Order: sequence, then C-alpha cells, then structure tokens
Amino acid sequence: MRRPRAAILGAALVVLIALVAAACSSDSDDGSATSTSDQTPSEVARDNTLTPLLVRQEGAVVRPVKVSDGRYHLLYAVALENATSLDLSVTEIEVLDGETVVESLDAGESARVVEVLGTRTADGDVGGAQVANAFLDISFDAPEDIPDALQHRVTVASEPLPGGGAVTTGASTEIDSSAVVPLVGPPLEAGSGYVAADTCCRSTLHIRAPLPINNKLWFAQRYAVDWEQIDEGGRFSRGDTSDPESYAIYGRQALAAADGTVVLVIDGLEDQVPGELPGTSIPLDEADGNSVVVDIGDGLYMMYAHLQSGSITVTEGAEVTMGQPIARVGNTGNSQAPHLHFHVMDGPSPLGSNGVPYMIDNFEVTGRVVSTEAFDAAETSGRPVERRAPAPTEHIDELPLDQSIVTFPV
Repeated sequence: MRRPRAAILGAALVVLIALVAAACSSDSDDGSATSTSDQTPSEVARDNTLTPLLVRQEGAVVRPVKVSDGRYHLLYAVALENATSLDLSVTEIEVLDGETVVESLDAGESARVVEVLGTRTADGDVGGAQVANAFLDISFDAPEDIPDALQHRVTVASEPLPGGGAVTTGASTEIDSSAVVPLVGPPLEAGSGYVAADTCCRSTLHIRAPLPINNKLWFAQRYAVDWEQIDEGGRFSRGDTSDPESYAIYGRQALAAADGTVVLVIDGLEDQVPGELPGTSIPLDEADGNSVVVDIGDGLYMMYAHLQSGSITVTEGAEVTMGQPIARVGNTGNSQAPHLHFHVMDGPSPLGSNGVPYMIDNFEVTGRVVSTEAFDAAETSGRPVERRAPAPTEHIDELPLDQSIVTFPV
C-alpha cells in the first residue's frame, strides 16, 4: 500500500529531528564523523550527511588467526543502530582498507549476516529504534596482507528517505596482528572422528551469541568449538539416542591443552537427557554444566564445559601441564547431546569475557561434514552423518574450520 504524501514527509521530518538530536548529544570518535581539521567553519556548517543508521565497532580489538583452510581470518561484529522510527533494509556492506574495497556484501549476503540484537535471526532489516549486528568474517591469504584497521560503508534503503536510501561510513575496526594468539595442544585424548562443530568461521551458534552480563555485551564464545565424535560408521551415537552413554564422545578424556592454573571448578551437576536443550529454566551459573577454567597466562583462560559429574580430577588453585587429563566429556548444563565445549577467553568469567582466537599445535583433517544442518540431523536421528572424505591433510598451528573431522595424534 502506498503511504500518503503527508505521512512520508512527516516520517522524513522525524528522521531529521532524530539525527539533529543525536548530533547534539553524542561525540563520535570511530571515524564515522566528517573530519573538520582541514575545513573552514563555513565548509563545516554545510557538510552534513543524513545517516539514519549509526555504524560502530562492537567488542574487543580483532586478532587474526590462521584456520585450517589456509587463510587468516578476522571475526568481529559491527553494531548497526537505527536512530529513527523508519524501517531500514541493508542493501550493501563494504569493508574498506583506506579507499580500497576489501570485501563487498550485496543485499542477499548482507541479509545473511545482519541480525537484530536478541532475535538470533538474520534478514538484513533493522526496524525503527532497533540495534543489530553485522557479523563479519574477513580473510586474507597471508599475514602481510592484513591492514592495521578496516572501515565499513553501509548502505540502507527506506522509501521515506531522500533518494530512497542513505550511506554511513564508520566503525573503524582496529586489527592487532601482534596480539598473542595462544598455541595449545589438543583438548581431547588421542583419537579419530572428532568433529569441530559450530566454530570458525561462518557458523552462527557461538559466533553470534552476544551475552548481556554485568551491564555489558560480551562475545565469550566467538571462537568456541563443540567437539563431538563419530564412529567408524559415521554415527554420533548407536542405540538409544536419549542415553548419553550411546554417544561416541561420551566419557572421552578432556586434556589440559596448555600449562596453567585452575581458577574455577564446578561439579556435581547430573547429565541432561539428550535430544533437546533444557531451556530457560536452567540457572545462569549452571549453563556450562560441570566445568573447568584454567589461567594460561597473558590474561588468557581456557574454558571446558559440559563435563561428567564426578569426573573432574583437578581443584581450584592446582597447576596443570599440557596433556594432563582433567575430566571426562559429559552432557551437563545447557547441552542437548554429549560434547566438549572448549574456548579461550580474555578473562576468567566464562560468560563475562570476550573469546579470543587460538591455534592447535598438531592435528589431521580426514574429512568434513557437509553442513550444520546435516550435523544436526545426524545427531538427532542416530543415522550416519553426510560427509566428504578427501585425502587427509596435516595441520600445524591452526584453528580447525567448522565441521572438520579431526584426528588428534598419540
């Protein structure tokens, strides 16, 4: 239905008023404002651009990591704040190194990465007064190709806007290629058929999981892996899929992936019945189930979650060494199937911290599950998972790509 002209003009007036008010009350330092250092007051007075969508960096400084596809990946989010009452549709996102376009996402691609906060659904639309995140994965062939910072130019469409759309350039994202990317060993005992699920670089479960903790938004699970395991027939479980012991991964030894000091141990929680998540009834402090947090130095910590009750062999304050058994894989906490949740973070809180990339020193990739959907279907049904099995490849000092089938050496 076409809107009356008066309504269109009224909406446009609301946009202008909202933006003027925002300009009077905010001070942008992310590069989105026009530089005034070389402009006369007269030029400044005339240099005003309508930007109904405010674009800024979300989260911590970005660290590159080498992934098992051979490329160096940057994972981060750009916050998109609709400062008007209009519905805006993102039609293009351009990632810039100075004036050079590093990557361009069209409307369809933008729709897959723009997600309104709290919805867990991506469609590229940011409604009036809503805040969204654009979850980006930008990769490079070599470390020397990675710039010190990236900017972002976001184009939106909305009929009431002058010309039917607007462009915002901002969100200068700092990239720290010198930051520590910890090198760890395998977090599980030697074995084959381990599946690195819901991890880098374009999966959604962990990467798109902002956590509002202590009045701040955290991305603790950005580089997390949910480790599961298939048997020789490609099945995650055999027999009763509601019995945790029917799963190949259940009871496997979780190992200290690096030397460190244990700072948190939670134990005594019983396994969930596989098949579905326990839901919102689970207390926040039980979400990770039986769990262990290890301080590995440089302000970094390892997180192990969903462990078997009574299997944890370390205590708070204990020193651990790489390769030391610390617990067994279970299905406790917010879990719908036995697995080991493992990630590295920049603080001791499993929720109130930001995840950081890490590399595993040695593993072999023997195949790959074709998709997250295929993974989920096989996990639920007990049928063999659909997978590809190219020639095995050895990987040194890399992070496994999502859905990789991995062997950890003896």
